[in-house]
Amino acid sequence: MKYYFFITLLTLVYINCRGQGWIVDENNFETNWNMTLQVGTAAMLTETSNDFSHIGNSMNHHPGLNINFQLGKMVWERVDIGFETGYTRLAGSNNNPSGLTYLTNHPRYNNDNLSFRPFPIQYQTDIIGFGLFTKYNFINFSTWSLGYLKINIYTRLGLGGFTYQTRLDYKNKDSYLFAGLEKPLYEKNNNEYSSNVLFYVIPSFGLNYQVSDRIFLSVEISTQHYNVGNLDGIPLFNRDLSHTMSSNEIKNHYIHTNSNTARVLIGATYFFNFNNLKKELMKDQPWFSNRYRTYYSKYQQRTSKKERQQWLPFYNEKFKND
Repeated sequence: MKYYFFITLLTLVYINCRGQGWIVDENNFETNWNMTLQVGTAAMLTETSNDFSHIGNSMNHHPGLNINFQLGKMVWERVDIGFETGYTRLAGSNNNPSGLTYLTNHPRYNNDNLSFRPFPIQYQTDIIGFGLFTKYNFINFSTWSLGYLKINIYTRLGLGGFTYQTRLDYKNKDSYLFAGLEKPLYEKNNNEYSSNVLFYVIPSFGLNYQVSDRIFLSVEISTQHYNVGNLDGIPLFNRDLSHTMSSNEIKNHYIHTNSNTARVLIGATYFFNFNNLKKELMKDQPWFSNRYRTYYSKYQQRTSKKERQQWLPFYNEKFKND
């Protein structure tokens, strides 16, 4: 019997006295890291010239695919900075492209031997972006009866570079036979703007829901500004463009535009910490265990009645149903 007593006592002592540590009581380099994966849809909104004299679209745009990955770190309270990379596919069509100056007036499609036929056309663009972002997380929502909730909103601003590939085709491949044109109608990438630095700016607004202190689910809406104008497969020229012009003359009629897109994303964020001292602590304290905690852990548990009364001195639990 005495052996069972000592075994039980040893077990209880181990449970209460084993080494533990909160490594995130402070925000340092090892704490409050996060990874986010987002998936959703994206579409072109409009094109604008640098002086905003032109705002419009050459195509009817369709929803595409967007995948985005972020690695961030909270550097100040509720403020993150990090790295992001993503893939975007844009798509669209035009069933009557007879009013598109580039196709109807450019000598590539119109000369003594060729004449553009306005059959339905479509485009597809693939974009790969990479850059930095900063993110501000607003304090969690709260109610009088429950205190802080597991929901908060955030804003994010991204800035970076990108590479892309655009392809414009007739919808029906047989149209090439009737038009006498080579396919694709247009295929360009960042080499067309080799003298420019290709960059994007992405302002975002989102809503987080905390599943646990490690995992957030989010919904985010954003717009993207790209400093190129051929993402829809149609470079913009003024109406004075003629198929009789030389290459140098054609350049003078080109209008540089910027592309603006929008996206809606659903994502999941995983929070984690580093512990560079774990090996040393394990040597000194073989039963060392480290509890996980981040800045957002304090919002995960419902506040107690006593805490709510301290926070709201005039709040009375008995009146909550009145």
